[in-house]
Amino acid sequence: MYTINSQDNKNVRKEGNMFNYLYVYNYSPHEKDLCEMEFRCIFHENMKSKYHITTQDFDYTRSGYIRGKLKILYENSCFDEIVHFIEQQNYCFYDFKVIYLKNEITHVPYQESLEKCKKIALPIAGSVNMHHPQIILALTKINQIWYFGIYENNMIWNQHQDKPYSYSHSLALKDARAVMNIALGNDLFKTVVDPCCGIGTVVLEGLSMKANIVGFDINKYVAYQARLNLEHYGYDPLLIQRMDMKELKQTYDVCILDIPYGVYSPFTYQQQCELLEKTRAIAGELVLISHISMNDKLMEIGYHIENQATIQKGSFQRYITYCK
Repeated sequence: MYTINSQDNKNVRKEGNMFNYLYVYNYSPHEKDLCEMEFRCIFHENMKSKYHITTQDFDYTRSGYIRGKLKILYENSCFDEIVHFIEQQNYCFYDFKVIYLKNEITHVPYQESLEKCKKIALPIAGSVNMHHPQIILALTKINQIWYFGIYENNMIWNQHQDKPYSYSHSLALKDARAVMNIALGNDLFKTVVDPCCGIGTVVLEGLSMKANIVGFDINKYVAYQARLNLEHYGYDPLLIQRMDMKELKQTYDVCILDIPYGVYSPFTYQQQCELLEKTRAIAGELVLISHISMNDKLMEIGYHIENQATIQKGSFQRYITYCK
């Protein structure tokens, strides 16, 4: 497993019959901290650049920060060897196209990239479809290595952008998906609860990942709106119920708590601490979303802080804390 950065200078890399995958990241400066936290929870290492190569076959559509995924079929420091490899494979694809993946590390002039894509396509039997391809083959060069493979870039993470009900202080979709990825890591079988789910932003993103998640909210009207949001996208609205989280009896693997902070009604620090203490009874792991650092209280009630990031929305800052 390795990440490409501007210092790498590697030759051919093949690991038996195991494929390598190149994940291409894209994020704004204010998203960097949360993106890196999500990365650590998925790949279990620090993020070194926007171009990450690993043998881990991760469902890239789960992340709002991954622009695309390249399943690497071959890599070599010599471009002609890439062409030779393709000639030997007797590939046949119908409705395919070949693209060059630009990156921020190594610049290949446009005309050169065009010519190389043509050389890649020439030995491949089948039919080309530039406008509606069924398969995208991609070529890129990072440092001294050429990479060739099958590229996917299905951007489905923003499908809930226009839900019927939303509030200005709700988590942004990318942030909500990152929170889900932090909670799940690579275990989609975890049971997840969002006990202060609001209008269901996190629950919706979890359901789109096929996660086992339920939500509760103490406000009857808000819980009703959250149900309508789920129903709008074809999910079971009864996965969200009206309930005070302090009354929850069921236990879960992980709790995602976007702790109330008194936007519409007063909510004291003491009340926030009471909710934190309740999470110890309902889940073994916690992803806390708070407007202030609550590290001291988390450690006081027995949590060990595993990971943390901050996100900024205008002048409003949130802390995302993952602990066990």
